[in-house]
Amino acid sequence: MPRSTPKKPAARRPPAPRQPAAPQVISVRGLSIRGPWGSFDTGSINAETAIKVTSILAVVRWISQAVAVMPLQIMRTLPDRRKVDAAIPAGYVFRKRPNSWQSAYDFYQLVTYWTALHGNGYARILPGERGWASELRPMHPSRVRVHRASDYSVYYEFWNDDGKWETLDASEVLHWRWLSDNGVYGLPPAELCGTSIGLARRLDQAATAYWDHSGRPDMVVETDEKIPDEAVAALREAMHQAYGGASNRGKTAVLPRKTRLKTIEQNTMEQSQFQELRDAILADICRCWGVPSTLLGDHRMARWSNVEQEHLSAQVWGLLPWQRRMEGPIDMALQPVYGEDVYCKLDNRGLLRADTASRVALYQGLWNQGAITPNEIRDLEDLPLLDSPVANETFVQLGFSTLDNAAAAATPAGPGAGVPEAGGFSEGQLVYWSDGEGTIEHLMTDGVLGVEGSPYAITATESEPAASVRVYEDGEPTAFTIGKRVAELSATPIGEPAAAPPVVDPSEDPLAVAASGTTLASTALNG
Repeated sequence: MPRSTPKKPAARRPPAPRQPAAPQVISVRGLSIRGPWGSFDTGSINAETAIKVTSILAVVRWISQAVAVMPLQIMRTLPDRRKVDAAIPAGYVFRKRPNSWQSAYDFYQLVTYWTALHGNGYARILPGERGWASELRPMHPSRVRVHRASDYSVYYEFWNDDGKWETLDASEVLHWRWLSDNGVYGLPPAELCGTSIGLARRLDQAATAYWDHSGRPDMVVETDEKIPDEAVAALREAMHQAYGGASNRGKTAVLPRKTRLKTIEQNTMEQSQFQELRDAILADICRCWGVPSTLLGDHRMARWSNVEQEHLSAQVWGLLPWQRRMEGPIDMALQPVYGEDVYCKLDNRGLLRADTASRVALYQGLWNQGAITPNEIRDLEDLPLLDSPVANETFVQLGFSTLDNAAAAATPAGPGAGVPEAGGFSEGQLVYWSDGEGTIEHLMTDGVLGVEGSPYAITATESEPAASVRVYEDGEPTAFTIGKRVAELSATPIGEPAAAPPVVDPSEDPLAVAASGTTLASTALNG
């Protein structure tokens, strides 16, 4: 038997060169893969499906836009409790330009939108030319995980653009939370309001299915004879082409022999209930987010007497919590770096930018109370400041006197500050004015005459003296004292002529005639 030849081992092939891996593109929107934060279930309700409900879109849009239009102010509290603008390097980043591709409005609208829809909003603080906070980079909530360590410190993990989890310290992240049950992360509103959102989605699906598949026809054709199927199809097609559509509505119908046309009445009660249920969804969603439904087009609740109150409720119970919610994480980031006396504030006066009448009323009230200067008003309205020093003074309603004069007028004049006589009147004299009478208690020719218990005062001069007068009523003194200029007073009741000087017979009393030059001259002329 021939001897078998052993086989030679096959030569190894050289390994094929590795192809470079294709770059991985990560969308800035939510990830559709399964991850440690949970799985995406197409049958469940989440933020992506919830925002397709128009009521939720309206609520989230209203909140995010209202917060974004309020300018952010970064202030510092001085030791004397005065508030001044905090000139810090990071102020420009937080107030004007958070990053290279977003304005402050775009940035705060985005993170507020995420917070209102997903329950959490995130932004990463990046260092650079302006120090520790030179850029604020938004991070989508679906790409962030929040962890709490055993010492109750919080740290974050971010699914970056390289497809890896990156650990971030709490000082590197701005985290805005909605309603929370543990204080670490906010609860998603789409899950808390799942019943209302699910009902709204089913109503949309029912309406779509009704008009696509289950819409009732407007009419039917009846006949007493049997018609072949081909004839039924031809009749249906002919009727549709002749009378179907809005352009053919109202045409005269021509029917085959022994056929009748019968219209189908719509169930108006069912349609009304469907529409009422859709309208109720808006009010239900607004209750969950704390927004008055009248601001989102719910005209059923709008009344002439409550529209203004609804706007006030939106400011107090709707936007004020969101202001505090958005301010808190920024304060927590600024204070460890710049001190505990630094804080931020969203200025809700930005909401009045389109309401000129309300802005004028606000400035008028502050002006009347001496709380604002003309240049401060002009600065708020972006008008050029006035060079006059008076434009930097505050005024109150005392003939537009300054605060210093008003403070002096608030203190009653002390002993010796007045004069016994002035302008032809003296202390203790009974005087009259247009609507009353009284006795002069105090006269002044130099200074500010203040009346006890009254915020008003009169500036007295030599040419225009002033008097403090005790008011009389029915001939008896009252407890009221008023200030009057002497020029407004009269020694006789207003409207009554002054008494003529007595004419003395010179034969009876020559000395009296000599004492009166007028009478003496009159007697000499008559003599």
